[in-house]
Amino acid sequence: MMKKLLLTGFDPFAHYNINPSWEAVQALPDVMGGFAIYRLRLPNIYGTAGRLLLEEAERVKPDVILMTGMDSGSVKVHIDAVAVNLRDALIEDNKGAKPWGQTVVPGAPAAYFATVPVHNLVTKLRRRGCPVHLGYCTGGYVCNDIFYTALHHYHNTPVKIGFIHVPLLQQMTFDEAQALPREETTKVLRQIIEELSAMLAEEENA
Repeated sequence: MMKKLLLTGFDPFAHYNINPSWEAVQALPDVMGGFAIYRLRLPNIYGTAGRLLLEEAERVKPDVILMTGMDSGSVKVHIDAVAVNLRDALIEDNKGAKPWGQTVVPGAPAAYFATVPVHNLVTKLRRRGCPVHLGYCTGGYVCNDIFYTALHHYHNTPVKIGFIHVPLLQQMTFDEAQALPREETTKVLRQIIEELSAMLAEEENA
């Protein structure tokens, strides 16, 4: 039976009118590797995004949840390793909230590691020339909020959780050298998902 992957991206925020995470997610096919893909566009709003994510996951019953967000400071695709129990907003979310020094889940652990094989993915994909890097933390904005929410909710369950940051698109910046074309970002995301499918199949057959 084909596995289910819930793949999320975000709506635009701040001064941007598009979000490269959702642009890339939309461009991917409905089946990749051994996964049937379910897509979800999330709002850049603390709390609301996490709630909508868990509601959709309850409906889909995915084997893997892979979330994506935007990174304006890199031309690489980052596969993130850690989510922290912290809300630190340098800019307001799309509802005007700007939390500082707050927790995502009061009383919960300080951090969780991603449960997809982050280090192995980065190693294998870099050997194939993919522009991927290891990201250590998703920060304190809504990306981190949903990553931590999912890892906390699915802690000690078989559901695998991961987060990927993608660069700006070329039309979002004056300097195209500081961005990555959508086609390239989409290609890398597809390679990540296909490699992840193969690695999980190997684990099951070991």
